[in-house]
Amino acid sequence: MLCIDKSTAGRRLTALEADLGSILFVRTKTGFALTDAGEAAVQRAAEVQNCIDLMIDEVVGSDEGPVGVVRLVGHAWMLQRLTRIAMPSFLATHPRLDLRLVNDAPRGPVRSEATLSLWFEVEPRDGEFAIQLGEMPYALYRPQGIESDSLDWISFHDEEGAHPLIVRANDRLRGPSETIRMTATDAGIMLFAIREGVGKGLLPMCLAEEDEGLVRVGAGEPEFVRSLYLHAHYDTVQTHRIQSTLRWLRDSFGAVFRPAGKQVAVPIGGKPQTACQPL
Repeated sequence: MLCIDKSTAGRRLTALEADLGSILFVRTKTGFALTDAGEAAVQRAAEVQNCIDLMIDEVVGSDEGPVGVVRLVGHAWMLQRLTRIAMPSFLATHPRLDLRLVNDAPRGPVRSEATLSLWFEVEPRDGEFAIQLGEMPYALYRPQGIESDSLDWISFHDEEGAHPLIVRANDRLRGPSETIRMTATDAGIMLFAIREGVGKGLLPMCLAEEDEGLVRVGAGEPEFVRSLYLHAHYDTVQTHRIQSTLRWLRDSFGAVFRPAGKQVAVPIGGKPQTACQPL
């Protein structure tokens, strides 16, 4: 991330500890662990970094547009759709903004960088807060040319067990004699497997409706909807670059994550709706 090698980082940490007269890290065979003094140092360093970010915003001025790095974390298929559909115009409008896309980074704290994360039904933590971007409809799909009754299931697998909604939908729709033959942690992988005849499964309609090799099983309202949330950190959310990226994600939601060219009735709170919920 810093574009330096490990030996350079080690020398700088050693020099910092010598200047402070305190041990910040305990060296182990598996890596570095923070001491209590190290925890305090990291906390203060994050505050300093936030002050620097705000200073840059104030000095550069709004006429220059947002400046700096924004990390955008999410599932691979989400980042791919954002890149293909909405990102070119956004980056062209903000030439001094640097987007860093991270596919499913560990859900640990990111203390010193401006970060936005896209997650389904995940509670915010480590100083984050969550904003609902909108509702994403899901439906059941099979491959072209193969009847649904002859297929077993492909299912989403969550390593952290944080998404019971999609698990309950699978259990509700799956017949007593139908088995799950394959699981995956990304909807893009599931789509490829379904298209190649491995099985049938629930997919985001925005993704599946674009693929001519897939056929929806049934019709009418979606089988269920998932709430997509944007997670941000209190320390950086007021910076110009985060605010600009947040507005872009909000404004792009319909084009990126709703079925193209279709009015899909999405049941929210028991009432069908056709527009995503505002922030």
